[in-house]
Amino acid sequence: MTVTVTDIGAAIFESSNDCVKMLDTDGCLLSMNKNGQCIMEIDDFSMVAGLVWSSLWPPESSGAIRQALADARAGRTAHFQAFCPTAKATPKWWDVIVTPVLGAGGQVEKILSISRDVTEARRANEDLRASRERFSLLLESSSEGIYGIGPGHICSFINQAGARMLGYEPAELIGRQLHGVLHHHHADGSPYPWETCRLGKAVAGGVAVRIEDEVFWHKDGRAIAVSYAVAPMAGSGANAGAVVTFADITERRAAEEHLREVDRRKDEFLAMLAHELRNPLAPIRAAADLLKLGESDAARVRQTSDIIARQVLHMTNLVDDLLDVSRVTRGLVTLEKSARDMRHIVTDAVEQANPLIRKKQHELVLHLTPADTTVLGDNKRLVQIVSNLLHNAAKYTPAGGTIVLRTEVEQETVLLTVSDNGIGIDRQLAARVFDLFAQAEHTPDRSSGGLGLGLALVKNLVELHGGSVSCTSAGAGQGSTFRVALPRLAVGDAHGVPVEGVQQEVQPAKDLRAPLRLLLVDDNIDAATMLGMLLEASEHVVTVVHSASDALARIEQQPFDVCLLDIGLPEMDGNTLARRLRADARTAACMLIAITGYGQESDRRNTSDAGFDYHFIKPVDTSQLLALLTESRNKA
Repeated sequence: MTVTVTDIGAAIFESSNDCVKMLDTDGCLLSMNKNGQCIMEIDDFSMVAGLVWSSLWPPESSGAIRQALADARAGRTAHFQAFCPTAKATPKWWDVIVTPVLGAGGQVEKILSISRDVTEARRANEDLRASRERFSLLLESSSEGIYGIGPGHICSFINQAGARMLGYEPAELIGRQLHGVLHHHHADGSPYPWETCRLGKAVAGGVAVRIEDEVFWHKDGRAIAVSYAVAPMAGSGANAGAVVTFADITERRAAEEHLREVDRRKDEFLAMLAHELRNPLAPIRAAADLLKLGESDAARVRQTSDIIARQVLHMTNLVDDLLDVSRVTRGLVTLEKSARDMRHIVTDAVEQANPLIRKKQHELVLHLTPADTTVLGDNKRLVQIVSNLLHNAAKYTPAGGTIVLRTEVEQETVLLTVSDNGIGIDRQLAARVFDLFAQAEHTPDRSSGGLGLGLALVKNLVELHGGSVSCTSAGAGQGSTFRVALPRLAVGDAHGVPVEGVQQEVQPAKDLRAPLRLLLVDDNIDAATMLGMLLEASEHVVTVVHSASDALARIEQQPFDVCLLDIGLPEMDGNTLARRLRADARTAACMLIAITGYGQESDRRNTSDAGFDYHFIKPVDTSQLLALLTESRNKA
């Protein structure tokens, strides 16, 4: 834009609300309107008249002024924004137009500058920009999905987390009606009408709501469980906008369902445990009532005694299974590893499982590879693995079935497979047959006793040996196959590794010497009385007391050869009492036997450290205890 001098009337010059200045071609101030002086906070124009205009600007803005003046002298109009404080140092931003004023001959005679105060507008823009940056930062830093619904239910924005959660890029969703993309659909894939869906109702209602159970659809067609909140922006009705914040709770929902399932199976297991424990208690109770009548002959008493012994053994095995799976799953089992030939392990396991296999008239077929099947493992636990698999096959195969046990070698792995033609496993159970309490899925008519812990133990013990176990079944009624893979120990690797034999059962020796003097200490009066009677019936001299203080008093009155101590005594526990006895010259050489319900490895270490010679777990295997006492008597 260019103007001539005659175009600039005094009235126009003074009437402008902006700061209007007239400069000469050198950029010196010639005049300024009254509004401009007020805006610039100049009390007397004479104070700045004749000054070079660019000198009134700070260094960072003066360059723009000089360039604008140069453009005006060349006949061009310049437009820029720059910062310059007023005469009284009030900071302001100016929107400036600099244009040449032409004379009659068309030459540049003067320069006109119009400056408008844009400080507030610029501050508002800066605030808006900062607000947008904060909003963007908040939007993108959120781990939850956030999107906006504008007029027509169109997505106005969505953050990266939300788009990624749904399998999209933000640009793929912005500008679309997300209701038809993300929300509940009819069977044919079409969305519910906006007006009837929960989101549409929430927006139309104009109030903030939170919806805990909803489904969004992923780009790949998966349903995602979400929890989301709707905050309407303004207005109501079809064109109302809203901000939706949502979180993917699919994993949480799955975890909650898993916990509910575990809790359900736990309840079923506890019911099964109660059932399994009541079963042996029933004949024990009946036997006890029969013995109280006192009218049984010797044969009936022996039969009754045998029944009680069998049922107590069954209950002991149940409790041992519970304790064993607890120790294994919590990582409290220490393996005593040595080089073991799996063929010998199979032989020992078959010996343990044979009574049940014979009872159910099964055919057991063994296919043992002639190749070397040495592994590095704990003999007891390896036998337990194979024995549990054989027991499992025998229990869940109808009478007269076939069980096949096979060993193979594949490169650096020893494989052991146990197959049966039994009831099989449905696919749902097969996926978690090694989970704790998985037997709870069996119906009562299929249950064959036990607590459903055997396969869980197998899995944990196999993994402790660095191996893996799997199960396959064609379905109900089509049998099952369990496959164990263990790292093979090459012949060269076995150098320096102990090869231990299987301990033979200790047979009681014949009584040759005088009876032993026994001190039995147990605060359970019934348990102490019955064990004392058994020991007396075995021709030992028995003194029974029920506290540590009574025991210490007795050793001052008479000598003893063997002290049998309960660990869980009141006032002073059995380990402390054992230390006192070892420190006393009268009992320092006594055989100390721990009789306790505590059977973990740490408990055994504690009794050994306290000075005990032997550790027996309740209920005591009386045949082993009597054999130990007989051996001690014969050595005396």
